[in-house]
Amino acid sequence: MKPIQKSYIFFILALMIFLLPFSTSLAETPQEKGREIMERIDRLPVMEKVLNQINLYIYNSQGKVIFSKKVRGAQYYSDYQDETKRLIHALSSFYAPADDKGNGSLTVEVANDDDDQWIYLKGLRKPKRVIGSDKSSSFMGSDMSNGDMAPKNIDDSEYTWLGSDTTSFKGKKIPVEKIETMFKKKQMQKDYGLSKAIIWIHVRSGLVFKSEQYNLDGQLFKTTRLRSFKTLKNKDKKSVYTVTGSEVKNVIKGTKTIMKMSNIRTGAAAKSVRPDIFKTKYLTRRWW
Repeated sequence: MKPIQKSYIFFILALMIFLLPFSTSLAETPQEKGREIMERIDRLPVMEKVLNQINLYIYNSQGKVIFSKKVRGAQYYSDYQDETKRLIHALSSFYAPADDKGNGSLTVEVANDDDDQWIYLKGLRKPKRVIGSDKSSSFMGSDMSNGDMAPKNIDDSEYTWLGSDTTSFKGKKIPVEKIETMFKKKQMQKDYGLSKAIIWIHVRSGLVFKSEQYNLDGQLFKTTRLRSFKTLKNKDKKSVYTVTGSEVKNVIKGTKTIMKMSNIRTGAAAKSVRPDIFKTKYLTRRWW
């Protein structure tokens, strides 16, 4: 038997080193890759606090604006520098039109538990907690649901990577990852009225450029499209990509809601955003 030539051994070793990254990626399942992508996005920097104005334009099935609403919004992250501990708090107060003036909503993310979510309608004269099937109800008459307004715990869902894709945005092709998300618990699916959702997400920014939501019958009933975003700097001078415009369509009813955010203030300019205002009592009193 002839001895194996050294050059042949070096060739085999080089081939193994070259193929190693490919064999590793092949071992990763679509579920593992989907989860890994969502974990990377969950670790992206966030703003400590934000104050803004939001305009909601609600269209009927004939494409006519039937409601235009103005909202003051406040957002605060506790422990914003630590992605393993940070929790979002959000408070909104409607101030136009007159019929909506005084209405508001509050969401406080709770670690390892259901979020504390409240709606205040001045006609009810007291805050109402959003629980169970209330999650699938319309948020203030819009095409968004109460559940859409609540933060999502990454551990509540399963993720399946469906492939890499591109999407068009303002004349540019944006590389995105297509991921299917599904609540692990049947009760959560029932409460939110969702069997699954598919998102097209940009990993570096965490921006969802479009999404599809499917009802409990597996029928597509809602789509969301990103219309605009802005890059802000947090206290650590890290970039945070913030949605400033979106469009939600109910494809079954033919209605849609457009959200536009403006007058965004952060840091010292958002001094009215304090940790103590994210309580139900501030749904009925001035905090700004």
